[in-house]
Amino acid sequence: MRAFFGHHKCASGWIDNILMEISFHMGIRFAMAHIPAHFEPYGSLDGFVEARKVDFLAYTNADSRHLAGCTFYKGFHVVRDPRDVLVSAYFSHLHSHSTRGWQALVDHRERLQNLPKQEGLFLEMEFSKTSFEEFDRWDYQQPNVLELKMEELSATPLDGFLRIARFLEILDEERHSALGELGTLLSTRLNRLNHKGRRFMPGQLPLFPVPRIRRHTIPPDLIHRILDKKSFQRMSGGRRKGEEDVKNHFRKGVPGDWRNHFTPELRAAFKARYNHLVIKLGYETSEDWQ
Repeated sequence: MRAFFGHHKCASGWIDNILMEISFHMGIRFAMAHIPAHFEPYGSLDGFVEARKVDFLAYTNADSRHLAGCTFYKGFHVVRDPRDVLVSAYFSHLHSHSTRGWQALVDHRERLQNLPKQEGLFLEMEFSKTSFEEFDRWDYQQPNVLELKMEELSATPLDGFLRIARFLEILDEERHSALGELGTLLSTRLNRLNHKGRRFMPGQLPLFPVPRIRRHTIPPDLIHRILDKKSFQRMSGGRRKGEEDVKNHFRKGVPGDWRNHFTPELRAAFKARYNHLVIKLGYETSEDWQ
């Protein structure tokens, strides 16, 4: 089984959308597990995968404790600068993140709305400690897991997803003619039309009486088209990276934004709790960053 391991406010929504498209064109089962409540009815994460016959899993709040003893996956893991995670979580929890089924966020949002930004960021640091603990517990030396930084993946997504597909052994690296690429495009469009048409056809039959085309591998040109379809600009409603909308789930899309929001007091408090994590993940090389 292939797997994506992510964390809260580490572009998991964007990555999930891309993986869903890849899985659709490969004709494999894709499933998401965000929190333990999603897999506890099956006894474990392994039980969830087995019962749902999952081919590609997105575990988006990856807690290594639920992976202990599991050897069924080959995957990739994405982290982000913890300082940007804090700022992103603050604005998301204040404005845009869904509260459905998350009563703790309902209460947290109400408190944030009654605090100035700096006090809200201090409160958010406590609220998001679970994400930082997940970062800290993760085993970064697993040979079956490709480690990536969100900042690099979002800066050069095609290079990043080609690397991911190659590591997961689902990349079609053969050279194809222009006619072959046209065939890929036509088959993917037909698959999509058939999928949409099933909503209106009796017995969920395909829209056209042709077999579904399933791929064992994904060619680079198809990955490129999926990334274009799922770009920040398209998913944010037309904004370019750096154009901020604090009430949009895709708020800004640039790394290092923490520098615009960390005061000396917040920086000192963050260092006291998570300086080791910033260094462990490779975002700083010494403890005296400013």
